[in-house]
Amino acid sequence: MTLRENNIAKLSEGVFDALIIGGGINGAVSAAALSGKGARAALIDKRDFAGFTSQQSSNLAWGGIKYLESGDYGLVRKLCLSRNHLIDSYPSRVKEIRFFATIDHGFRFSPWFLWLGTWVYWLFGNGYTKPPRLLAKRQIEREEPVVDTARAAGGFEYSDAYLHDNDSRFVFQFVHSAMDRGCIAANYVESLGARRDEDGLWITRARDTETGKLLEIRSRALINAAGPFADDHNQLTSEETAHQHLFSKGIHLIVPQITEHRHILTFFADDGRLFFVIPMGVRTCIGTTDTRVDTPYTQVTDADRDFVLENINKRLRLAKPLMREDIIAERCGVRPLVVRRRADGAGEGADRDWMQLSRKHEIDVDRANRHLTIYGGKLTDCVNVGDEVSAIVSGFGIALPFAHYRWYGEPHRSVYEEYMHQAKLMDLDGLTSPESIESLSSRLWRRYDQQAFELLAQIREDPRQAEVLIKGTDYLRCEIQLAKRQEMIVKLEDFLRRRSKIALVVPRQTIQHADGLMEACRILFGDQAQARYDEYFGESRAVTPAQSLQPEAATA
Repeated sequence: MTLRENNIAKLSEGVFDALIIGGGINGAVSAAALSGKGARAALIDKRDFAGFTSQQSSNLAWGGIKYLESGDYGLVRKLCLSRNHLIDSYPSRVKEIRFFATIDHGFRFSPWFLWLGTWVYWLFGNGYTKPPRLLAKRQIEREEPVVDTARAAGGFEYSDAYLHDNDSRFVFQFVHSAMDRGCIAANYVESLGARRDEDGLWITRARDTETGKLLEIRSRALINAAGPFADDHNQLTSEETAHQHLFSKGIHLIVPQITEHRHILTFFADDGRLFFVIPMGVRTCIGTTDTRVDTPYTQVTDADRDFVLENINKRLRLAKPLMREDIIAERCGVRPLVVRRRADGAGEGADRDWMQLSRKHEIDVDRANRHLTIYGGKLTDCVNVGDEVSAIVSGFGIALPFAHYRWYGEPHRSVYEEYMHQAKLMDLDGLTSPESIESLSSRLWRRYDQQAFELLAQIREDPRQAEVLIKGTDYLRCEIQLAKRQEMIVKLEDFLRRRSKIALVVPRQTIQHADGLMEACRILFGDQAQARYDEYFGESRAVTPAQSLQPEAATA
């Protein structure tokens, strides 16, 4: 029986202190916090964990500098401190990065005025990061030749943070830590709605979307962390709330590496919105758009692609303009923006300047029914969400035996040092290919922290476990086996897109014909390997193999 099958069987056993609906960032931290503090928690998602909004971010953990313009100073202060806390708590996963901004002549603010704003931003963050710099046009040309300064008035540089891995991997690590502390979590389990019984318990009807099996989950409290589907789920449970969501569509395009410098190029697009060029290993992520939409279901349109490509080509000095055929992968998702509910159902934000709506979170609480709904939010603020949910659940009268337990963060430094010592004794980094931009020991720790000890043990026993299995990536045979046992992978997309970021940095046709992919499928899915392969690639199976990856494209 797989981990997922075992957990689904346990969902119908006994009574949970809390059932969490939704395995995005809000649901994942709620599960991790409650489990770490001693509650008996369960977590379900109708898709894969982080399978919707939480896999479509910019991979940034930032303090929201743009909210200074709208006067949301309290939010900026809170987000800056949350960013600092994430960097301290996850030193291998969340890292400070410089934003290198160029301002055109005629922009609504001058470079020096914006530079002064970055000092305010720096102070809001208690001076935690490197201080800002004002950049003259010549400095921009010297330090980043790829930037076209023909229209530039100057620029500035400041710091925020980014996720070294992809956002969905970061979310899954919270899910995994929750399971380590007793949470019963299962992906591809859909909530069909919930009701209260005569004893005051929530009875949630659920369905395993893979098998169709129906089950009932009993819990003292119900936590709606369904992200953009939170309002829909509240209708299923007849919950009325003070807030609701509006949606903004954002897209990013992943293209070949634009610059080798490890900073984020920042511009203001033609319509005045922030526009980023973000390093992603040996690729570059460019975007984003901010388009109001009425539904969480969105897709990248040709107009979106043209907007991003046109804006980037105007602002960079490239050997040749980026074209649609240069796009390796795309990200497209909605930002759930929280507003107060209005009687007409439109939400307060319907009449506001769209760009003034922030990414703050709100938690609506129904104490009588022990129900709460998490609205809005972003990765930067995730630890605060977990702590707030725990406090609310405790206020429901549900005991948290270890209320002050620190449920988040990487293991103690001494654990890391012991891991690195064992890796050195094995000469693990001697196995790293010379093209890799990161040592093997560091990479395994960043992805798995304490689980990396298990990988070391497998490599000691069988050195073949340190071989890259899927050619053109940096994933080892032992990592695929670990994913099979502990990462609840149901579909090939779960591994290629969320547990790893292979699908974001390697062209689809190259993945499809990569040596070792079918062996990886057999490890992950057994006799379902071909079916899962066909499910993911569909009709594209007939595509002629793409040009082989260059060796440096192995960082996925």
